[in-house]
Amino acid sequence: MEVTMKRKFLIMIFAQTLLFGGVLPSLVQSASADTKVRAGLQLSFKLPKGSVAISVGKDRYHYHKGVYYRKAKKGYVVTKAPRGAIITSLPRGYSRIVVSNTVYFRFGSVYYKKVPQGYMVVDAPKKVRVVDRSPYSDYQSVWVGRVEYLFKDGEFFRKTPDGLSWVEAPLGAIARYLPSDAVSVWYQEIEYFESDEVYFRKTPDGYRVVQAPWDVKGV
Repeated sequence: MEVTMKRKFLIMIFAQTLLFGGVLPSLVQSASADTKVRAGLQLSFKLPKGSVAISVGKDRYHYHKGVYYRKAKKGYVVTKAPRGAIITSLPRGYSRIVVSNTVYFRFGSVYYKKVPQGYMVVDAPKKVRVVDRSPYSDYQSVWVGRVEYLFKDGEFFRKTPDGLSWVEAPLGAIARYLPSDAVSVWYQEIEYFESDEVYFRKTPDGYRVVQAPWDVKGV
């Protein structure tokens, strides 16, 4: 009995060391700063170093490298970018988009517009058209039925007289390989791969674009 109690005590001490003073905090803080962390992920730990406070009306958030956080019971959780939030500078990797002569700045699935104070989170424009004039040889050719799409870095395009026009990821499209930033996501014991909120499932022919698993009826 005494040996069993000692063993339980040592296991408890080891677990507390991992949770509060060792491996887990460093892993969580690293994940918090990752721009691919999805909204709703329950971190409930300290904010990453360098985060700044942002107020939107009466609501208070924190921001760091393209990721937004809100206060939770035991710390902070990642949240969807709040409409109206203003940041002083854009995160690295943003793209410039012109829609109906209006300039937007896109980072992941978040859109910003330039304002005197910096860059404000706004609703996505209804019709997004991004023209890319890079050589077609840099893209994968992906067919869905009789429609051809070109695929690169997790983005899909259609050919136009002006170049390549960005389109939303077409369901059913199969890419030969995943974007370099794709992450593995498990849902109900099934593995998916996610990149900029586009989800893929591995098939014998490649990686098929599918709906987010929690949006599929009957799943």
